[in-house]
Amino acid sequence: MKSKIFFIIIIMGLSASALFSASALPAGAQTNLAQKLSGRILLQVEANGEAWYVNPTDQKKYFLGRPLDAFNLMRGLGVGITDSDLAKIPAAGQTSADTSFAKLQAGKIFLQVQDAGQAWYVNPMDCKKYSLGRPADAWQIMRSLALGITNQNLAQIPTGLLKSLAGPSGAGSANSSPASDASSSQTPPAPAQSSLLEQAAASIRSNDTVKVQSFFIESMRKSIEYSMKHLSAESRLLLANILSGAELTTSGAAEKIYSTKAYFSLKDTEVSLHFHVVKQPDGKWLIANL
Repeated sequence: MKSKIFFIIIIMGLSASALFSASALPAGAQTNLAQKLSGRILLQVEANGEAWYVNPTDQKKYFLGRPLDAFNLMRGLGVGITDSDLAKIPAAGQTSADTSFAKLQAGKIFLQVQDAGQAWYVNPMDCKKYSLGRPADAWQIMRSLALGITNQNLAQIPTGLLKSLAGPSGAGSANSSPASDASSSQTPPAPAQSSLLEQAAASIRSNDTVKVQSFFIESMRKSIEYSMKHLSAESRLLLANILSGAELTTSGAAEKIYSTKAYFSLKDTEVSLHFHVVKQPDGKWLIANL
């Protein structure tokens, strides 16, 4: 029970520290949103929590999609940086020796050319660098630093597409976003197959408590009901994003483990999370912890 309560606290803390409603934007923010949100990562709070990156170079939004999509986007939009210049930008929890330089790099994605292309994201909110690491790390960190935005406001930002990621005959890859500005508010295509965690995440986003409970073992369903009742809409969205971002790390005949990491930007703390999916006597697979 303690672990369940702790996870609820984690979600509430993450929501307070890393995700803000688009309604919190300052007056006049609807004027040239692309410029005002340059370098930010945005979450569609009125859709399914899709994440977008506003590239400061062309001020267009790029769909992040799944972990590998975010990693490909990072490679496609990242710019090279030397170790000496990277050292001028503080990491989370550090102070900068060159504040002016760090501010100039806000929102950029860097590839450390002298260190095998290690990728970094400079968060515009604190002008500090965050290591993007593996695809799953990049996706989770970028989403944890995101800002909530409505569909109406998101539609005001032009949509970009990395041509190098386009498929044959002009078909987009999993990272593809709508090709024209007029369709920029469309929901990106869902994956062909969804894991149990992704299905549970979709039900959390739609606030369907009964359906969410059906993905968990019987002994957890009261806790799930309590969580769905007391978490705010933004907290539910963040919980759903954490679940859908978990990747299969261990697979057995009777149990599968999905793992991810959650990041607290205010406390500079990263928490490893592991979700156990257990095969039931009737052959169904259900989530056994949260």
